[in-house]
Amino acid sequence: MPVFGSHAHAQGVRTIFLVRHADKISDAPDALLSEEGHRRAECLAKMLADTDIQQIFTSDLQRTQQTATPIAQQRQLKPVAIPLSKPDDLIEAIRSGKAANVLVVWHGGTLPREVPPIADAEYDRFFILTLAQNKEHSTLSFTVLRYCDRKE
Repeated sequence: MPVFGSHAHAQGVRTIFLVRHADKISDAPDALLSEEGHRRAECLAKMLADTDIQQIFTSDLQRTQQTATPIAQQRQLKPVAIPLSKPDDLIEAIRSGKAANVLVVWHGGTLPREVPPIADAEYDRFFILTLAQNKEHSTLSFTVLRYCDRKE
């Protein structure tokens, strides 16, 4: 059974947008975004401008929060930071949330099992999980994209 789909809402569709944090300046444990990373974060906000994001989750590390800042400001949302060491808390927060459109900015090595692994230097992966449920059944669809080329 899918991690996110087991407690989907009684009816309706939820869309979860998952991205890894944008490009970082170093391999330090709590590295900040690089100049390219800030550009990618701005590009992400532009790309998601029409998606009606209603809730944002990040890890407790600065680079995920910096990646989410432009879209959070645009949508006037306060991201919820969940400790990187507690990915199950993230999954539970998503499951129990009421938002139809959710953005998760996380880390490549600790994304839920439905998400394919992301290489260390790969910052342009974008995942969309669509959860649809009615009284009879629920479905999960999964889309993998690339976004915001560094040259933008």
